[in-house]
Amino acid sequence: MPLDEIDRRILMALQLDARVPYAELARQVGLTAPAVADRIRRLETSGVVRGYHAQIDLARAGRPLVAFVRISTSPDSGRASALADYARSEPDILEFHRVTGGEDFIARAAVASIEALERLVVGLSEFGRTTTSIVLSSPVSWREVMF
Repeated sequence: MPLDEIDRRILMALQLDARVPYAELARQVGLTAPAVADRIRRLETSGVVRGYHAQIDLARAGRPLVAFVRISTSPDSGRASALADYARSEPDILEFHRVTGGEDFIARAAVASIEALERLVVGLSEFGRTTTSIVLSSPVSWREVMF
């Protein structure tokens, strides 16, 4: 669906604070609260807005170790589907992507300990060669999509 300037401004505001009241959002974009509510419903129905989430401090939530695990599979192994199923079922994996380049997949994981990371890497190794990078710091850990 095509987005107009007001839709973009609403999306920017929701990314910064998804709990902003409709009245405040309406003031920011120059519409009435019911008009803003209608636009948000349309953005949700069309799938542009897929959900609202809390941003969690992983270390304070007991998962201080974040890592990226890259997995290279054999082209003819046919294991991509099984690997994706494994990634979906593994609670330590926060994101899982099929990618281009030297590896076939990248997983972002948050774990409680080195032992938990080792268990995860061993599990992923069943599907191919893995390379793991532990996050030391995150100068940019999240940012809103600019429109």
